[in-house]
Amino acid sequence: MKKLPRAVSALLIFAAAFSSAQAAGVKWHPGHYVLLATGDTQAAHFRNIDEIGKEPAIKGVEICVWWYEIERSKGVYDFSRIDAYIAKLKSLPTTKRLVMRVMDRRFGATSKTGIVPNYLLTDPIYHGGVVPMNNGTSGYVARLWEAPVMDRLIALYRALGSRYNSNATVEAFTTEETVLSLGPVSSWPKGYSSAALEAQYERFAKSARLTMPETSVFLYANFVGSDSLMAKLVQSLVEPNMGVGASNTIPGSLSSGQKVWTGVTGADYRGLLAIANSVEALELGGSHGTFTPKQLADFAYKTLGVNYLFWMRNTWNGGAAQKWSTGILPFLRTNPPTKTGCPSSYGICNTH
Repeated sequence: MKKLPRAVSALLIFAAAFSSAQAAGVKWHPGHYVLLATGDTQAAHFRNIDEIGKEPAIKGVEICVWWYEIERSKGVYDFSRIDAYIAKLKSLPTTKRLVMRVMDRRFGATSKTGIVPNYLLTDPIYHGGVVPMNNGTSGYVARLWEAPVMDRLIALYRALGSRYNSNATVEAFTTEETVLSLGPVSSWPKGYSSAALEAQYERFAKSARLTMPETSVFLYANFVGSDSLMAKLVQSLVEPNMGVGASNTIPGSLSSGQKVWTGVTGADYRGLLAIANSVEALELGGSHGTFTPKQLADFAYKTLGVNYLFWMRNTWNGGAAQKWSTGILPFLRTNPPTKTGCPSSYGICNTH
């Protein structure tokens, strides 16, 4: 028998493993999760996790982890922070799961460091690695419209998948929002265009889940230049079985991505794609409004069709109805619904 080249053999082994994982189904535990505040310490997060240990209505937590914290040098990954959260969740008396938002930007930052790995800042191929948001008034974001930077983000997700795809505690990953907040056209960096950014997100969608076929990845698709580009991007998520989501839940107001997946601009993706959404502080007494938990949950369920809803553990905005202990948690104890049906793009969901 003719021996296959090593590269071809390795590819066939990987394809067989991917098909086997697909047959096992995607981890599927939809419902309500707590979004832990980025400004709190890990010790504070662990106390928050202890508080939900016996709350059956809460499926788990979402944490935000900066790219810099995981990739310490090019291709060298430190998973210790993530592993600590997994260990903490496994110590609880009831099963809770972990969702990670991989942060490629830092809002309000005055320094470029601590966001993306240092090599992205220094190697000329990455053109500085990050760019100021809103003319330098809002922080810094990775240059995701450029292929070399997106190549490294894809590599990060592949590393995360290789380590955590088979880990039952790790439920899903979410990206940051698709909009880069670069301000008016006159302030856009050289080489940037909305079409270039959308094309790189399509590359990401085709590659991110290759090493995590049993784990959801939600692209937080809020805006990418126009509704037509967003429609193209959301359609591209179907074949690679990606999920879609957004970082704000604002009753009566749909982002570009939410318009697309709810069928306002054409096809309706509810039930086809897995859908996640966050309730963040801006709609809990901030600039997006002061809504009650019921208003937010009803909009997420009835209009957005969410499977996963991540509630900011808000302790600072709004009144008693918007605060975690006096408003959100008591409401979640009433078991408000989310859409629990397995998305048709997944085919098989693993609910064990």
